[in-house]
Amino acid sequence: MHFAHLTAALAGISAVTALQSPHSKVPKKAKRVPSVQHETKHAHHKRQSNYLTSKTAKFAVNGSAIPEVDFDIGESYAGTLSIDSNSTSADALWFWFFPSDSQSELAVFGKAERDRGQSPFLWQSGTYSPIKNPYSWVNLTNMIWVDQPVGTGFSPAKNGTPQSIKNEHDVAVDFAGFWKNFMQTFDLEGKKVYITGESYAGQYIPYIAEYFLDQNNTDYYNVSGIQINDPSINHDDTLIEAPSVWHLNEYANVFSLNASTMADVNERAEKCGYFEFMENALTFPPTGKLPNAPNSSEPGCDVWTDIINAAIYVNPCFNLYHLTDFCPFLYDPLGFPSLGWGPNDYFNRSDVQKAINAPPTDYTICGDDSLGLLDPGDASVPSSLGPLPGVIERTNNVIIGHGWLDYLLLANGTLASIQNMTWNGLQGFQQRPSDDFFVPYHPGMAEVLYEISYQPIPATPAENVAGAGLLGTTHTERGLTFVTVNLAGHEIPQYVPGASYRQLEFLLGRIPSLTTTGDFTTQSGNFTGTTGPSR
Repeated sequence: MHFAHLTAALAGISAVTALQSPHSKVPKKAKRVPSVQHETKHAHHKRQSNYLTSKTAKFAVNGSAIPEVDFDIGESYAGTLSIDSNSTSADALWFWFFPSDSQSELAVFGKAERDRGQSPFLWQSGTYSPIKNPYSWVNLTNMIWVDQPVGTGFSPAKNGTPQSIKNEHDVAVDFAGFWKNFMQTFDLEGKKVYITGESYAGQYIPYIAEYFLDQNNTDYYNVSGIQINDPSINHDDTLIEAPSVWHLNEYANVFSLNASTMADVNERAEKCGYFEFMENALTFPPTGKLPNAPNSSEPGCDVWTDIINAAIYVNPCFNLYHLTDFCPFLYDPLGFPSLGWGPNDYFNRSDVQKAINAPPTDYTICGDDSLGLLDPGDASVPSSLGPLPGVIERTNNVIIGHGWLDYLLLANGTLASIQNMTWNGLQGFQQRPSDDFFVPYHPGMAEVLYEISYQPIPATPAENVAGAGLLGTTHTERGLTFVTVNLAGHEIPQYVPGASYRQLEFLLGRIPSLTTTGDFTTQSGNFTGTTGPSR
């Protein structure tokens, strides 16, 4: 398995680019203040706290004292809680909890790297400083981010504990122990729980959701749905190798590899059986259970690695998490995945750790290399071959999302995995996903249109830059929704935040379908999200 991201997201609970100047053609107009302003409801509002108690006071975070953040991020609580009934245990999970004005649900995002687009503030690659996030998931539901398993991120562990975690049952038991402690501490018993995440969360979350559901205890484990984006749900040969040349051919103009390389990898993919496997896998409805994908360890069959290497020769800033990144590298405050020059250790700063009640930690984004899931490896079967179909049947509310520009885990590999699953009486989707995924327009687009069209100097920085309109394809059958996002990479909330926000609205039951044409459910004012604004 590729462990570039150790992430698990739980929504409701949520455990890893001479002649005349063309500028002279631009109309000369005086700079103006755009007539349409940002949404006022897509912001984290202050409200009277229902969560500040004698039990929670030690976890309270001063929202005005987060280093480098020049605005109040709102009410939140952070710290560590034990994974079992021993409150002083050295094995604990670190969390950051943001209450919401929409308090009917609880979303948990469990991950060993920092959030990439869902929290109340953003510090994106190459940007000067943090900004408010118009598409914070806290606008929709209570959110908790969790570093898990123990030993990853800010979550402490006794010597030897990370190595003892050998399978997803171990992960789920630890997370459930922490979760019960969290629910009791913040008096959240009975809340609906939604779990969402990306990448290896595709393995974590179905196992955690299954374990929660098996407890038959809705006071603490009331799982009402899950979402996994760009997920690790199968063996790498199915998710990565088999669809890799298909994907290369589809995005040949982006990769820009030479003709001899293209001919070589296509010939090898044909010889290794990848094309035949994918054609059979993406048959709607399926004609029967699929065989295992061709073995990439056979001579000449590790085509994905060779494609990556060739792509780097052409584009030294090639980013397999987001295919359309080009040089120069943009620095990243997390130091990953960019090789750009600039600050790259924000969460390793002692003042940051103190502000968010994190234990002093030599922080690394992908956790503890001694984790037993890494070495000798995860002993549990991939989730699509294990608990995922059952979780679909027991919740009838599962979303699998995928960005087309992700080359770490490929969309067609995920769809092939779905086509080999059986749930609610049938195997796979009976129809090929083809419905349009609609994401509402927003007032911020008017500002961007004006700035780009008239290029006033100095320009007004744009903050609400989420794409909108028909942004991908979606399909729902028997409790499972598959949705692709055309311009998203491995992290949908990071690259296309409006799409991620819309998906969460659907998961929470705020809209009937991802094909729904209408406003965001949090939109305010007289703006309509069904048509794009003019400049």
